[in-house]
Parts: sequence; structure tokens; C-alpha cells
Amino acid sequence: MITSETLQSIIKFRDDRDWSQFHTMKDLCLGLGIEVAELQEIFLWKSDQELAKVIEKDKTKIADELADIFVFLTYISHDLGIDLNSAIQNKMEQNSKKYPIEKAKGNNQKYDKL
Repeated sequence: MITSETLQSIIKFRDDRDWSQFHTMKDLCLGLGIEVAELQEIFLWKSDQELAKVIEKDKTKIADELADIFVFLTYISHDLGIDLNSAIQNKMEQNSKKYPIEKAKGNNQKYDKL
């Protein structure tokens, strides 16, 4: 779980720079998509053999992109008044009902196909 201190430090970083004025919901969502694309680009056109090497070689870059994605998620959830930890817990509860272990274990089918 992400700590409240981490979440607060992300918001403080933005507030200290007065950047919230630029962070419309549209731009935050577009920025999130761009950060996800930057993560995807690391893996693009790689064979299974190349992926293992890329993951080992570019682990810091991958971690940076994951952090960027989380920062955008934090801004979005904060600005919408959504507690991200609670939202994740609620979603996991929903998923556990949609994907009960006895039906979903070892099965990659969508819940409506189980």
C-alpha cells in the first residue's frame, strides 16, 4: 500500500511549483496515457528472449516510468477526491467476486466466460 506520506509528497511537489493551474482533468488523463505509452515503448517489438534482457538492463527506466504513471494517478485521484487506496481495495473485492479462485485459478478467461 502506498503511504499517505508518499501521496502528500506528490501533491506537495506540485503545489510548491504552482502547477495545479496547468493540471486540468483532460491534461492529466492525456499525460497519464503518454506515461503509459512511454512504459509500453520499452517493451515494443521485443521478442520473449529480448524482453528478459530489456527488463534486466532497463529496470531503472521501467521503475521511473511506473513512478510517473503513479504520480499522474495520484494527481487525478486527488483532484477528483478519490482515495486511491480505498478504490483499489474496493476493486479487488469486486474482482474476487467476479473471479472466484475455484473458477479462475490457472484460467485466463474473462469473468463472463468462467
